[in-house]
Amino acid sequence: MYLKKHCILFFFLLVLLTANYGWAQNIAPTITATGNQIYCPLTPMKVVTSFNITDPDDITVSAFYIQISEGYKNGDKLTLPVGMNPNITSSWSASEGKLTLESSNSAEATYVDIIAAVKNVVFESSSTTVSGEKKFSFTIGDANYLPKTGHFYEYVAAPGILWTDAKAVAEASTYYGLKGYLATITTIEEAVLSGEQAAGQGWIGGSDEETEGVWKWVTGPEAGMVFWNGLANGSSPSGVYSNWASEEPNDYPNATITREENYAHVYETGKWNDYPNSNTSIKGYIVEYGGTPGDPVLNLSASTTISVAAIITKEGDSRCGVGTFNLSATATAGATVLWFDTATSTTPIYSGPNYTPVLSTTTTFYILASVNACLTGQRTPVIATIYTIPTIISAPNITICEGNSGTLSATALSATATINWYTTPTGGMSIETGSSFTTTPTNTITTYYVDATENGCASPTRTEVTLEILGNTVSAASPISLNNLTVVDDSNNNSITINVFPNISNYEFNLDRFDEFKDWTSFEHLEPGIHFLYLRDKTNCGISKLDIAILGFPKFFTPNGDGYNDTWKVLGNDLNSIQISVIYIFNRFGKLVAEVDLNGEGWDGFYNGERLPASDYWYLVKYTDQYGDYREKRGNVSLIGR
Repeated sequence: MYLKKHCILFFFLLVLLTANYGWAQNIAPTITATGNQIYCPLTPMKVVTSFNITDPDDITVSAFYIQISEGYKNGDKLTLPVGMNPNITSSWSASEGKLTLESSNSAEATYVDIIAAVKNVVFESSSTTVSGEKKFSFTIGDANYLPKTGHFYEYVAAPGILWTDAKAVAEASTYYGLKGYLATITTIEEAVLSGEQAAGQGWIGGSDEETEGVWKWVTGPEAGMVFWNGLANGSSPSGVYSNWASEEPNDYPNATITREENYAHVYETGKWNDYPNSNTSIKGYIVEYGGTPGDPVLNLSASTTISVAAIITKEGDSRCGVGTFNLSATATAGATVLWFDTATSTTPIYSGPNYTPVLSTTTTFYILASVNACLTGQRTPVIATIYTIPTIISAPNITICEGNSGTLSATALSATATINWYTTPTGGMSIETGSSFTTTPTNTITTYYVDATENGCASPTRTEVTLEILGNTVSAASPISLNNLTVVDDSNNNSITINVFPNISNYEFNLDRFDEFKDWTSFEHLEPGIHFLYLRDKTNCGISKLDIAILGFPKFFTPNGDGYNDTWKVLGNDLNSIQISVIYIFNRFGKLVAEVDLNGEGWDGFYNGERLPASDYWYLVKYTDQYGDYREKRGNVSLIGR
């Protein structure tokens, strides 16, 4: 096995050294090309404006190659028009993005025919949205040339070759004097050219053999450069390019033999994988030429560029209502900005970086960066937006009663507009926002102002809203009577509750005061006596009064002559409007024991001139209230011993 592997390696080296010896006797040709141009999408364009090959010792070549070495996309194609160069035949490789020119009638093509054919080769893309730059490389020999690095990349098919053998063979290879090495891929452009646009998959010059998990480039000028640390969840050092496939590297062991995957390999997709030194699925390796100290300076390849004019910046505009818009755009150097009213129109409506149309509705324009009146390519929308000026459609004046607060309301035409309230017709800060605004209590007619804002637009003028004041007027007639009340008296918590009556929401109330009317309908902890319930009509500020008697009776008395609680009588002041007809006192057996003198000081605990014993007694009070209604009040009182 040892002899077999090394015999294979010796054979590769012998073939390469023999070939390289022959090349060493040959002077490399010089290729020059110009043609940096702006491309009009869907239009064929020649890839050079001038082209030449000079070679002091050769006049023919076996094949010539033109490749889209940077920016190659699906739909791009290089073509030699049929019939223009009968001595040259062309073949296009879509996978490599490469056009091959060969003699159509002999083993080798003359430089004269190649030069003439290259000048006729055209580029075309089937995409209307083609963008960016396309670089074309022109080479003798099938190694791919990358203008970005100035290096050549060659895929060598060698099924089953060991990584170590591929490294040795690559380093023994030369290309017109440029030293070869297993490719080191340090940019996305290299990854595309040596992966996606390569003829196959194979070894590249990365390894973590020296230190497990520390991946380095170990070949070429980048030898020793770390490009990855760890397994698939690892990372690249800052600014260093890597292109591992998903879940790679994983150091996956062979199913039967435990061995580490210490060598880098590239798939046809351009993504990387780690493999052991030998792997039956290996198809070959990729050799890179260029960058090695001592390499000769060659003009073996040339490149040209076409670029697609592009819009660099754009600025739409918006405004409130009808008016002039300031739309602008910039394009790549040498291109003109064309403005269209639809995405497919073939007639520009304006040409230039600044467009100022007068519009009454929101409008979308489409711009194109154009060179030489090109009308195809990617169009970019630019929007001129008109925002509706918000308006207040309803803001009624209101009238409130003197001393009250008022709730103003307003409605805007747009339900999403913000409504703002002010105290001045112009200027000043908003004092409130929202569809309603409640003022502080006031006795003064006040004017407020309201507008609406939305999308940076405001009503042109503020709408005036007046808060008018009605003075309080006293009316004798009350909308309710005692029958609308629940009166609790002769209790620990005397109270008056206003029961629901028709249109109760139109009224506000207060007890014993002629101000601060509220929607209160219950008053508690009242002293015995006459109380005045005031009602104010919210609509006309009319005030009415209802007198309410709260009766109170002592729960006990002590007729001992000490001047304190010596008699029992009705409590409360200002009860003159209550006409008490009789007050009876009964003992616990229901026997009438006293009739209280209504004009006296009350019951003194005597019955027929004799003192009654300490005990509980019951009273019955018959009276006519201040509204002429007959009423009775019953309860008990304790006569406490003398």
